[in-house]
Amino acid sequence: MKNKIAIKSSSLPVRSPLMFAIVMWLLCDRLAAPAWAYGVLWTIVALWTVVFVISLFSTTFRDVPGFGEK
Repeated sequence: MKNKIAIKSSSLPVRSPLMFAIVMWLLCDRLAAPAWAYGVLWTIVALWTVVFVISLFSTTFRDVPGFGEK
């Protein structure tokens, strides 16, 4: 599998699925969603987390040109 090239994480905010999971869980709780909706939510969060972890290991990070140069 070919590595992707991306901007270093120190130059960008983290895009983990944690905040999405918390906000959607609170929304489901507030709307009194049925149990199957929670199942769908946690399935999506689990898949997104797997993709997030895989992308962390298969991406080559580079700094932004001009960022942090002295």
